Amino acid sequence: MNKLLKIIVATLGGIDAVFSIGLPILVSLLWIRIGGLVGWSSYVLLSAGILASIFRSIKIGFMKNG
Repeated sequence: MNKLLKIIVATLGGIDAVFSIGLPILVSLLWIRIGGLVGWSSYVLLSAGILASIFRSIKIGFMKNG
């Protein structure tokens, strides 16, 4: 594999990891932005988004070590 192809694949992998980790939080924040902070369900949704991002980041970290 030549250098240019390696750079492209590494860049796409990095972009995929960033979106994979950040997407649950972004979806939660977008939903709260549209609906507002109403009741306890908004906090549950935001907490679920944060926990999903933490889980995905831990999973990516273990994939790197394995």
